[in-house]
Amino acid sequence: MAEGGAKGGRDLVAQYAGHLANLLNGNDHLPAGTPTVEIRAFQLYDRVARGLSANRRYVEGLVGLWAYPPPPDAEQAADFYFDAVLDRPIGRRPGKPSSADNLRALIQAAAVGPGPAPREEELSTWKAMVNGPTRIRRFLEKTALFELSNRILKCLDAANRPYAEVLRLGLCPRDWLAGDEEVGVNTLKAANAFLKALRTAMNDEVGRRPTPAELAAAFAAAPVPGFPDADAFAKAPLGSAVLTRVAGQDITRMVSYEDVEAFVSETLEDEDDAPLVTEEEALPLLERAVRAGAVAADERNLLAAILEGRPLADAMKTDLGLRRRLKNEWDGDLAAYVSDLSARVAAFVRKEAAGRP
Repeated sequence: MAEGGAKGGRDLVAQYAGHLANLLNGNDHLPAGTPTVEIRAFQLYDRVARGLSANRRYVEGLVGLWAYPPPPDAEQAADFYFDAVLDRPIGRRPGKPSSADNLRALIQAAAVGPGPAPREEELSTWKAMVNGPTRIRRFLEKTALFELSNRILKCLDAANRPYAEVLRLGLCPRDWLAGDEEVGVNTLKAANAFLKALRTAMNDEVGRRPTPAELAAAFAAAPVPGFPDADAFAKAPLGSAVLTRVAGQDITRMVSYEDVEAFVSETLEDEDDAPLVTEEEALPLLERAVRAGAVAADERNLLAAILEGRPLADAMKTDLGLRRRLKNEWDGDLAAYVSDLSARVAAFVRKEAAGRP
């Protein structure tokens, strides 16, 4: 993602944190001078859900790749974001409160009258907001409301951390952050450290399978907890997906592993050290993609350069048409352009595979 896009996404999360603070504070329905607000979980949930589904910017920007493929409508997108982010438990570091604990403490300090005793539980952003006092003093001063918004923002940052770590791996959040096989954030962080060490061991020569020696060197520099050695990690689902992404280079970037595994490999552990996709195998596929209109002829040349391991910048320099398209259609954002190109190839692969007997 381009730097500007990342900043824009962070600004949107901060804006949404402010929106949640205003909803919790009753600013959407109470007169300005009303001193207290009653926290009713169901009514607050209804306002949160309606706010998410009614604002297209929230639906597209906040849900993003959390939901892949995207939900069919805004209401389901809002439900998905609530479950995946707002109600995602936020872990504590040993001996330290979580960002959700800090949010609950701020709300608890504003309590009016007796309320339920705080429960010892791993809180989510949502539970920190509603599993406390039923009536609180409103945050009427701007500085106080800003503090509430800031603590909600820190919760959203913590809840979004697994999402960011999966994207850093070049994988799809939906594949690794949902269901019984959800991968913990510490494992994801360790996998990213391993990926960085592996790229160093490979001298950044991605687009091929790492050698056993390179794998061992990377694992020695950045071991992944829960795995005794590099071979065990490489055979695990997450390790296999990471190595497939390395071998497939940009073809797998920002695209679900399931969508492209038929293109790059069936399994990783049963293969020898040959590249997952040879040039002889890939080029006919790209030719078919051009004939089907999935990619343009000059884009085929860019993908071929990627498969050959040539730097993207060098490939762009040799094609004036590609440079013009990058400037006019993508505002110079090469990463976004290649991501879109990869997604189109993956969609073509799926369509072609579905049409086979």
